[in-house]
Amino acid sequence: MTKTGGRLAATCAMLLLTGCIAVGKIDRRAGTFDEQVADVSNNALLLNLARASHQEPVYFLALNQLSATGVTDFRAAPPQFYLGPNLPAIDKIATFGTGMGSAYLDNSTNTQFQVSVLGSKDFYNGLLAALDLRDVDLLLHQGYSRELIFYLVIEKARITVVTPPGAPESPVGPQVVYNDPTNPQSFALFQYYIKEAMEHGLTTETFEAPNDVASDTAAPGEASQTSALSIQAELCYDKSLALPADLPDIPKGSFCGDKPAVRRDDSDSTTTLDVTLHDKSFPLHDQQLKIEVTTRSIYEIYYYLGRIIHSGKAVELQPFNLPAETIPQEPLIDIRVNNGAVFPQAGCFTAISYEGDGFCVPREGARNTKRVFGILNALLALKQSVSDLPTTQNVRVQQ
Repeated sequence: MTKTGGRLAATCAMLLLTGCIAVGKIDRRAGTFDEQVADVSNNALLLNLARASHQEPVYFLALNQLSATGVTDFRAAPPQFYLGPNLPAIDKIATFGTGMGSAYLDNSTNTQFQVSVLGSKDFYNGLLAALDLRDVDLLLHQGYSRELIFYLVIEKARITVVTPPGAPESPVGPQVVYNDPTNPQSFALFQYYIKEAMEHGLTTETFEAPNDVASDTAAPGEASQTSALSIQAELCYDKSLALPADLPDIPKGSFCGDKPAVRRDDSDSTTTLDVTLHDKSFPLHDQQLKIEVTTRSIYEIYYYLGRIIHSGKAVELQPFNLPAETIPQEPLIDIRVNNGAVFPQAGCFTAISYEGDGFCVPREGARNTKRVFGILNALLALKQSVSDLPTTQNVRVQQ
């Protein structure tokens, strides 16, 4: 009887264990899915940057839906045994047999996810179109460094000397400076203008403008009372962000808040700025300058970052002594490339192997790189609509 009691106790213990296996931890499983989706998104973004560094096409996928099921079925019953005197040896042994005396553990899980290729006309219209200032305004008000956003979104700037009325025309023609680290001469001048933009408090502000042509009765600069209004954005200088010594360089009307909150949309004025730089080391000092900014598309941002990765020359953000903004000095993008080898995953926030090279975003530091990943994901999401998600392909992984 003692042996039989031990067998029954073991069977009961197995039944208790079965309850733990079958119930599981839903929060742990959901957390695992969350982490894996983040890994997939980060790897896909890094893969496209690796492609862009090789001047290869980039591709975009959408992970639309994840579902998973798991079944753990453990059945056990007491073993078959006999009681009584003078039993043959075979009947003294407790045995598991078929039917009610069987015991088995059956565990099965399957995971199903849906993936779409983002390749519709509408998606590529958004991907290839230059970012407008409303997109820039959204980013500038999410706590990102203005310098980080300027380097990402500005493709080039056109600088023109404004000739005062009655004065002879300036011999200096329009100058275009490119945000291209592979062109050292032009890029050095671009960095100088970024420095001046930061110290003068360059930012954006929004205003409301009518969607259609204003009525003839509306006063100049005022919106028609019968027009539907939409949100627009423009460049301006924020006094609270500028260095006090640079405020005299900015003409009246160029500060944020100087213009009415509701007015007509003059697209030419929303992307241009007037400023007079008094820096004696600057060749165009003490002359009124009109600066016109051209923004990049999301597509070009990928290839801009790809060129930086390929060149191996870091674009360092500078710690300007600004009254309302602190910027740590660190690279705009920090992606390590290990030629012909794979990085250990433990030291990387995300890492991939592409064409025999390892690409790694360091786990420690690389704060701007992680911010850039978030910005790119946000911009891609802003350019997607329901029509960009075609009929999905189902992929099932079963274990």
